Amino acid sequence: MRIALYNLTTTTKIGGVESFVWDLARELAKRGHAVDILGGVGQRREAAPGVRVYTFPYISRRIWQALPPLRRAYAEAKLLERLTMAVAALPTLVRGKYQIIHLQKPYDLAPALLARRLSGARVILGCHGEDFYRGDRWLARQVDGAVSCSRFNAQTIARRYGFTPEVVFNGIDTSLFHPQPPDPTLRTRLALPPTAPLLLFVGRLQPWKGVETAIRALTQIDDAILLIAGDGEDRPRLSALAYELGLVNRVRFLGNVPRQQLPTFYASVDLLVATSHASETFGIGPVEAQACGLPVVATRFGGFPEVVADGQTGLLVPPRDPEALANAVNSLLSDPVRRAALAAAAPVWAAQFAWPAIVDRIEAVYRAVLQESAQQHA
Repeated sequence: MRIALYNLTTTTKIGGVESFVWDLARELAKRGHAVDILGGVGQRREAAPGVRVYTFPYISRRIWQALPPLRRAYAEAKLLERLTMAVAALPTLVRGKYQIIHLQKPYDLAPALLARRLSGARVILGCHGEDFYRGDRWLARQVDGAVSCSRFNAQTIARRYGFTPEVVFNGIDTSLFHPQPPDPTLRTRLALPPTAPLLLFVGRLQPWKGVETAIRALTQIDDAILLIAGDGEDRPRLSALAYELGLVNRVRFLGNVPRQQLPTFYASVDLLVATSHASETFGIGPVEAQACGLPVVATRFGGFPEVVADGQTGLLVPPRDPEALANAVNSLLSDPVRRAALAAAAPVWAAQFAWPAIVDRIEAVYRAVLQESAQQHA
């Protein structure tokens, strides 16, 4: 198959959706498909063998939001950002002779559907969140197929669009994320106390990621240090909060950690905390951590209950509840036998998210859509 993976931020940002696209491209290419990634002009990244990358200019949402009518119109600014890229990308979408155009955001429905009309490609809508806007219902109902990263997200999409996507979890690379010995140099390199419990948060620093909850919980977890791997707009506020609570020496902002280095952190800390209270439809960090044998304490929100086996590979707690988070963390830190049992079960549980099984399901969706198209034109 000739496949276009179309998503502006794949080539401009680091995040769960972006990693999904890069990994999916690699895995599809391994199976002999011709795969192109189409994204916005941004950081260059080496693609896997068999994958071509095309980048196109666009007008950033920040510029659109600087206009008074769009200052609070977040969805509309993102839509305009995407449409400006589409102007440059449409000729490639049309001339690429793609059989499948796989989107990751509803913002890209209009150019993809236009490309379908002009080229005959089939359009797959990948659903990772709640990126809704006026007019998206009409466009979404014209796609040829849809996949969603969790049952939670599929239900959200069904309420909005009137159809239920095929649930295909995000995948993980188990050749990278697997159990390994702790790094004996980590504490020295980061100037950490030799015996302090280590908690880890991995993700973008956005208000809805709930890192504030983890920092406030730290006041009730003796001696523990919170390592924060990620960056984002909420970092200044979180840093100020740590100072206000007297936790400057126990909250360490690591900035963006390269993906290849994450397994070392997962292997060398005691627990992962995942604290989102909005917009969390899957949870790639908890899955990667469990694949490495690290127990997780996560909020019972969004897709987290689907990716963390409560009581078997980690614990689930109410969102935005520092006391509940602290109690769960303390219960595991004080019980190394139970924590070891969770750690042993975690990689077995996480195996269901390995890429071979995920690509099997995505390929099945592609084939079904193409077969239906062929029957309609027979």
